[in-house]
Amino acid sequence: MIPRLHIRAHTPRAPLAEALGRPVSPDEGLTDHTVVAHWPDLDYYTLDDEQKIWTSVQWAEHLEDPYMEHPFAAGPEDDRHAIFHLEIRLHPNDRELTGPEWAEAAHRLARAAGIEVPGDGRGCRWIAVQAQPGRLDLLANLIRLDGTWNTRPANALRRLSDEARRVEQDLCLTPVQATHQPSASARPLPTASAQLATILS
Repeated sequence: MIPRLHIRAHTPRAPLAEALGRPVSPDEGLTDHTVVAHWPDLDYYTLDDEQKIWTSVQWAEHLEDPYMEHPFAAGPEDDRHAIFHLEIRLHPNDRELTGPEWAEAAHRLARAAGIEVPGDGRGCRWIAVQAQPGRLDLLANLIRLDGTWNTRPANALRRLSDEARRVEQDLCLTPVQATHQPSASARPLPTASAQLATILS
C-alpha cells in the first residue's frame, strides 16, 4: 500500500470528485460499496425514516457541515483549509480487496492519522471512498464536532506509513520494500519537511 497525503483543501467537492474519478452529482447515490467506511457516530445523525443512500453531493455537504456549525474555527496556520485527503494505492500485482477489507484498512489508517479516536463522540467527520480499482481515499474535515481543530500527531506521516506496512502484512499484500519500481501513478508518502517546503514555495 502506497499512501499519499494531499495538501489540505477548503471544500471536499474536488477531493471527492478525484476519489470517485468523476464529478460529484446530485443524482448518483453512493452505496456502502463505494463509501466503505465513515465516522462512527454518523448513525446518530441519520433519522430512522431518512434514506440511507446519499448522493455524492450530500456526502460532500455532510463533510462541509462543521464549517457552517463552527464559522470561527481555524487551523494552526490561521486558515480554514480543513479538508484532509489521504490517497492509498495498492501495488499493481495485488489482488482486489473485499469491502470489509477496505473498511478495515480505512478505519486503521484513520486512527493512525489521528482522524478517528475510539470513544471520541465529538471527533472529525470522515469518509473512506473506494470507487477506483486498487485505490482508497480517506476524506475528513479537521474541524471537530465540538468546534475545535483536530490536532494530528506530530509523527502522523510516519504513523501512516507504518500502519500501511502492517495492513499489507495482515492482508497478505505486496510490501512496498519488495516493489522494485513503483507505478507511475503511485507516489511515496512525502516527508514532513518536503511538504513544508512545497507549501512555502
